[in-house]
Amino acid sequence: MRTYIYIVALLMLFTSCDDWLDIKPKGKIIPQKVEDYRLLMDQTLSRGESVGIVESYGGDLFLSDDVVITDERFESKYGESTRNAYTFEDHIYLEEYEDPDWAAIYNQIYMCNVVIAEVKSATGGEDEKNQLYAEAIVHRAFAYLNLVNLYGKHYNPSTAATDLGVPLLIEPAIEGSLERSTVKEVYDLILSDLDAVYNDLPNVPEQSYRPSKASASALLARTYLLMGDFNKALSKAEESLSYYNFMYNYNELPKNAWYANMIDLPDNYENKEQILWKEPQNSYELIYPSQQLKDLYDMDNDLRFVGMFETEWFPPYADKIYLQEYIVGRTCGLSVPEMILTRAECYARKGNVSDAMSDVNLIRQNRIKTEAYTELTATDAADALQKVKQERRRELAYKGSRWFDIKRYNAYDDANISIDHSVAGESHILSPGDNKWVLPIARKYILKNPEIEQNPR
Repeated sequence: MRTYIYIVALLMLFTSCDDWLDIKPKGKIIPQKVEDYRLLMDQTLSRGESVGIVESYGGDLFLSDDVVITDERFESKYGESTRNAYTFEDHIYLEEYEDPDWAAIYNQIYMCNVVIAEVKSATGGEDEKNQLYAEAIVHRAFAYLNLVNLYGKHYNPSTAATDLGVPLLIEPAIEGSLERSTVKEVYDLILSDLDAVYNDLPNVPEQSYRPSKASASALLARTYLLMGDFNKALSKAEESLSYYNFMYNYNELPKNAWYANMIDLPDNYENKEQILWKEPQNSYELIYPSQQLKDLYDMDNDLRFVGMFETEWFPPYADKIYLQEYIVGRTCGLSVPEMILTRAECYARKGNVSDAMSDVNLIRQNRIKTEAYTELTATDAADALQKVKQERRRELAYKGSRWFDIKRYNAYDDANISIDHSVAGESHILSPGDNKWVLPIARKYILKNPEIEQNPR
């Protein structure tokens, strides 16, 4: 059941505010009891001024090499902001437009800050208050990890202390300076906050949208992986999986009633592979897989392709589209498969070929048609790492990882990956080292808050 509660203050953080509001508004519920804050932290749908606790980032979708927009669809099927993102324009949104990712994530941060600042003073049990406080910290950490990787440079230990990150807001204020913190300051907050509240979380998710030790460990594993600290990423991935490791075998799932080959995954937060359910703010988009991505799949036997892609049902009735999002919705949260693949990658980087391939095959056993399944092997650590990366790309397609993965492969592996989105007779290539690997901050926010420094283009 989805429940919600309105928070008192409107999120006016990036549209300016002249006065503080300290009056008790009529017709709204002011959180006072532990139960009120539980309703607030369980709000999974947008209500009024709040987007809820689940909505997250999706602006990476049309940036990576997992999607393609053909000439005939470029103008007819996609809006201006999508076209701007796909062709790596200097600015994605017009001056008067919001950036949906930035707005949604900072909205969540504000709501988390309300809980962090107030729940310890609420009436109710201490254990419940401590857990709610810890949950808000985890949600806020998840938000900041995505913000800093979208709008800041990829973590580099030698420059993170000076590289611009994002405004770091840790109190429920609706006015004040929005000067950008450094990348290091954002990561330091994430790591220290997660460590501080770890023991106040339950071991496993009570609901997939509620943080737990399993999801806090998973978030730390993702954070350390992005930082290139593979020993700590391995430790935290193993820790998360020690608490929770459920995976579906796609061979055992029912077929969808409308599409003959489509596997019928449980909807959204009911998907038991999710350790911390989050969904993109652009959950439902028309997604055409790139040929490079399609070539990675066994298109006849891999149920991630057979069961999630379908021939389009509108002209020209030829290309495959990612249909699974229209049935269960895309996710960008933390999951068991991501942790298994994180563990596999760290094993491969440490030279542990056997365990790395064991994890790759654990994923494949649950995704390939039973009658066609064969184990993959690797000749050495480099070959194992390449196979892990390929499996990660197949498994996590459109789930919020590819854009970040390319950035870290270029940073730590000298992968030299470029993205070619040439369309309509024009060349649009994003090369390693280009400033546009860091997204622009919407001009609307800078116009109203000039202390926010724009990313170079």
